[in-house]
Amino acid sequence: MSFTFNGISSDSFGIIVRDIKRPLLPDQNDNYLQILGRHGSYLFNHELNDRIIEIDCVLADDTIENLRDKLRQIAVWLYVDERKPLSFADELDKYYLAKLDGVIDVEQIIAIGQFTLRFRCEPFAYGAEQQARFENDTATVTNSGTFEALPVFTATFTSVASEWKVTLGTKYIRVVRDFQAGDVLEANCVTGVVKVNGASVMVDLDWQNSEFFALPSGESDLTITPVGVCDTTVKFKPRWL
Repeated sequence: MSFTFNGISSDSFGIIVRDIKRPLLPDQNDNYLQILGRHGSYLFNHELNDRIIEIDCVLADDTIENLRDKLRQIAVWLYVDERKPLSFADELDKYYLAKLDGVIDVEQIIAIGQFTLRFRCEPFAYGAEQQARFENDTATVTNSGTFEALPVFTATFTSVASEWKVTLGTKYIRVVRDFQAGDVLEANCVTGVVKVNGASVMVDLDWQNSEFFALPSGESDLTITPVGVCDTTVKFKPRWL
């Protein structure tokens, strides 16, 4: 078994992976309230916590000096300012966004070192970004993940319009604005921001009724109104528990 972090494989350093601890689910941030005189408790369900992945590693070399030099190279590889992709050889189509958590203690016996890498990851595994183009202002997209995915819509206007609206079932995002031909709108459900030509236009969002929705697992039918005024694409990254 090997793993890849920030685009570099553990095989590049000759790391032998002894064990990988990947929890079946991330920790669920639930709270329970016990009420006097009532059997059982009330459940207050909250968001998922970060996922902790631990990798037990062994590194060997022909001399102590070479071992220490390689450990320093590994330290440079693992040191990052923000979360980076972490993937494993048995699931090459998925990755986690991870950053090292805590101190790495190396147990060294002559020219052999043992250590455990503890990565703190976002709760989900991600897949490659998917993209679809609306045809006649409709699109059917398939989220292959097991968890809802957050879409990003980009609309390039081909004629003037007084609003733009994308709908999924009973949910929609609506922007009211005097759009001109050539304007480019981005409605980002990941960040919850709407931009036109790169500038934030949150004041134009119909915030009382709009919702930055997610795409459920499976197929979703999306529509754009008014029809015939823009070319729209949607992109998203599937997510797995």
